[in-house]
Amino acid sequence: MQSDYFRRRWLDFRNGHSVYLAFVLTFVNFILITYNFAIKQASFLHAIIGNLGVFILFFIGVYVPAAIVIGYWHRRNQYSIENEAYFQQNWILAWIFQFQIKQMQGKATPQEAERIMNYLDDILKKQKKDGLIEPSTKKELGSDKK
Repeated sequence: MQSDYFRRRWLDFRNGHSVYLAFVLTFVNFILITYNFAIKQASFLHAIIGNLGVFILFFIGVYVPAAIVIGYWHRRNQYSIENEAYFQQNWILAWIFQFQIKQMQGKATPQEAERIMNYLDDILKKQKKDGLIEPSTKKELGSDKK
């Protein structure tokens, strides 16, 4: 359990760093590097956009819409491929879906049902979503054992 705690904190750190903090820092750095190499070095561009503030406004006005268009394309064309790749690595969903299929075929055992329900109940409790756990679930599982 102690190992899981530190592994989760490591995940939280990486997400906070890469998704938020490093993103902001690298974006600002990207703007400054672009300004220093593209504008300051080219005299004709420096004459047009000589001020860093004007460049930032111009840069954001061009770069942000371009990034949105590319992000939209990515979401429409690439996400399904990425989701399929993630799904193929997700043993938990595979286990639950396998159980659901067995249940539809009438091949699932009450022990399997209880294991999966307890596993999912634990997840809901950890996420403070106890209200989503139906009280009848436990009773139904108990009646299957008889």
